[in-house]
Amino acid sequence: MRRLVLASLALLAWSLLQAAPVSAQLKDNPDNACRNGYFPRESTNYRLAKITGTAGDKIHFHGDDSARCPDDAACRLKTYVIPGDEVLASRTLGKFACSWFQPRKGTETVGWIETDRLAWQANTRPPAMRDWRGEWRAYDNVIRITPSKAPGTLAIKGEAIWGSGARTHSGELDYDAKPDADKMKFGDGTDENDCQVTMQLVGKLLVVGDNLHCGGANVSFSGVYRRKR
Repeated sequence: MRRLVLASLALLAWSLLQAAPVSAQLKDNPDNACRNGYFPRESTNYRLAKITGTAGDKIHFHGDDSARCPDDAACRLKTYVIPGDEVLASRTLGKFACSWFQPRKGTETVGWIETDRLAWQANTRPPAMRDWRGEWRAYDNVIRITPSKAPGTLAIKGEAIWGSGARTHSGELDYDAKPDADKMKFGDGTDENDCQVTMQLVGKLLVVGDNLHCGGANVSFSGVYRRKR
């Protein structure tokens, strides 16, 4: 009975965490900033949502090009999602959520989506250790997560490259870390110039954010990763 109560309390705490408002943003960025380069680094709590509506609806993204965005009609972009599509949201601003969408073909889109078009998806359990493991890719970046020798920890190794030819810069990850529910945080230290990385496992996506100090100039591991089959 005691184990059942503890398991129920853990699940309740996990559910409350998932229901927490999506917030936070990068330092010095305006409140309405929502674009691809910032997205993996601007939140501490990413969530999945399904687009709602009726057949034939086109729910357009809104940009952040002016101080009037995303509310102004002029901020509406050509790109859109349809009911049933799944988006990843980083934070909210008024009636909008900064959202990432990957179509079956082509590149991803990041922009503001109205929250009344989002049905938030709740995870039923915290990730297990096996959910983290595997080879994860975001464009040319690769992160491999395997069991570590220490109980309850994982070994994270990664490679990232920026540029080409004589201007190629690279970065590497080689750390052991312990998951805390759906998140991991690790790095070289607490100084702002030390490599620092955060990860959140959201469904089948791994959201990785770094502080741009994990390699050469312009190298970053930040991105939304998918596990290689």
